[in-house]
Amino acid sequence: MFAIAGIWGGVFWAGSVRAGHHPFFYQSYFEPAVLLTCGKGFLLSDPQPAPLRAFILEETDKFSCDELPKDLAVGTKGLYQRPWRYLMTMVAVAWMVLGISWSGLAPLFAVLYGLTTALAYANFRLLVGRAAALAATAALTVSTLQLTNLPNLRDYAKAPLTLALVFVLVVLAVRPWRPRAVLLLSLAYGLILGIGYGFRTDLLIDIPPFLITMALFMPGGVLRNLPIKIAAIGLCAAGFVAAGWPIITSVAGSGGCQWHPFLVGFTAPFDEALGVSGGSYGWGHLPQDDYVWTTVSSYASRFHPDLGPIEYCSREYDVASGSYLRHLFTTFPADLVTRAYAAVLNVVDLPFRETAPPFTSHAVLPYRLRGFILGALSHAGPWLAGVFVLAISWSRLRLALFASFVILYFGGYPAIQFGVRHYFHLEFIGWAILAFLAERGIRLVLRSRLEGTEGAPAREGVPRLIACAVVLTTVLLVPLAVLRSYQGVQVTRLLESYVRSPAEPLALVGSAPGQFRVPPGDRGWLRPGTLADGPRNPETRFVQAVVNGAACRPGTTLTFRYDPTRPDDFSYAVPLDGVVRSGPTRIFEAVYDNFQGLDVSDSAPGCLQEVLVLTHLEQFPLLLPARLSPGWEGRPQYQRITFFGGARR
Repeated sequence: MFAIAGIWGGVFWAGSVRAGHHPFFYQSYFEPAVLLTCGKGFLLSDPQPAPLRAFILEETDKFSCDELPKDLAVGTKGLYQRPWRYLMTMVAVAWMVLGISWSGLAPLFAVLYGLTTALAYANFRLLVGRAAALAATAALTVSTLQLTNLPNLRDYAKAPLTLALVFVLVVLAVRPWRPRAVLLLSLAYGLILGIGYGFRTDLLIDIPPFLITMALFMPGGVLRNLPIKIAAIGLCAAGFVAAGWPIITSVAGSGGCQWHPFLVGFTAPFDEALGVSGGSYGWGHLPQDDYVWTTVSSYASRFHPDLGPIEYCSREYDVASGSYLRHLFTTFPADLVTRAYAAVLNVVDLPFRETAPPFTSHAVLPYRLRGFILGALSHAGPWLAGVFVLAISWSRLRLALFASFVILYFGGYPAIQFGVRHYFHLEFIGWAILAFLAERGIRLVLRSRLEGTEGAPAREGVPRLIACAVVLTTVLLVPLAVLRSYQGVQVTRLLESYVRSPAEPLALVGSAPGQFRVPPGDRGWLRPGTLADGPRNPETRFVQAVVNGAACRPGTTLTFRYDPTRPDDFSYAVPLDGVVRSGPTRIFEAVYDNFQGLDVSDSAPGCLQEVLVLTHLEQFPLLLPARLSPGWEGRPQYQRITFFGGARR
């Protein structure tokens, strides 16, 4: 499986490059890998030689160590790539063998694709026989999702590591082991996790499932073999620290954007990707590093002034972003659960998504066949996952609950930032479910024809199936209902505090019909403030625009306008469709440096009634976008899932 998939992946990658498709994995960050290849160490040059700069900016495809000056000065100043040390080292080793070239990395991609496929097969074999495992692996190997994400080295590299960790977890849970084997498997989990931490810090998310598996799902029950479980956790931690020590120390000393992905994942575009909607609030509009950094810096200037100006991805940024995230978690706990459930529904449905063939013509036939077989099963993934769990519960309740946990945890954590690069490798979950059910169904049909139906085993399985259904229904729905009740109160109070807060008119000058600008004399808005400009505390104002829906034409938008010539252009258009016409609608938005004013697509004088700016912002940890139409207080203030054809759950 490794060899066949490796050849397939390498050929695909090379073909895609020849076809003109550009792989992107932050090549401009790979200077330490080049210097490591050339024997200079994991460092940066100062100043950077022109040939090296041209290579890492992909102006040239190849580079030779002979192009480095003999007196090249190197150091650690600006070395923010430390958390990627193992990823860079892997590329450096490949370059030592293959030569330093972007287009020459095909063998490395082949190895990664082969490893991922072989580990997927290993996971399938824990559930099904060889034939079903081969079929599921073949389907995964030709998956558009896998192949089109292969060129993104930084994110694809975590795929084999994640599948290896899942394999160890399942091996630990599915059968009783001698203590020595449990300890060795736990050590292996920690070592893989520590190595993976040096590729992508995302893999920290794989710590909790090991602890939960040890506590709840090991053979023998929860309270048995406690000394072995404690020792296993200790060995896992030791393996993680030993393998990940260089990364742990660098992140602890200089930061590493540990909480940043959560905050990016809360922005509006990910709501649509997940299939969730609801509430009169938002968490931000733009999934941009600059935008999130500015939001966190604004929060820190109000509630953590001791941190001073916040530099992106610094230790201070980790402290401030972690504190800001805690406010979001405690205010919107129900939405966190809802988004996780939505992610699970999407992940288990990945094999049944309609996808186009990738950009190499030799792969068209497998995709046409795949589409013909699975085209009628759209949105079947969640239902099949439920049948899968209940089928396991027929004979083993513990394993059914463990299977539910694996699906919910690994399917749910991509909600942190629900982009394809964060969940593509989890497609194997859906294929494992489908392979298991297909194999089990075939066996049942054959057995019923050969032996007839046996009643006793069926009666024995019914209580376990009912118990599994009751436990899962209770665990999934009761906490969500409680959290929604709590969140409704918290969010209503927060939004009411916006409405009641003292405010004063925001002085804007009409520059054209429907365009209102900050006066030229107010220079506080016009100053540097991007990642490239270094640490800062942004100027922040919380604007309330009052709109009269009855006076606005259908399709009207209200745009918060920034300087379009700057990288930190946070301009955002708020659609006014659906605004209640029986009274004023209040639109709240935090605005920052380089904010220029408001644009209203309907220039009628009665549409935009007034613009206010709230004072005493030190009372608000969260300055969130909100649209409060008349009667908003009586509406649910939590998100709901719209996965199944727009129906809400």
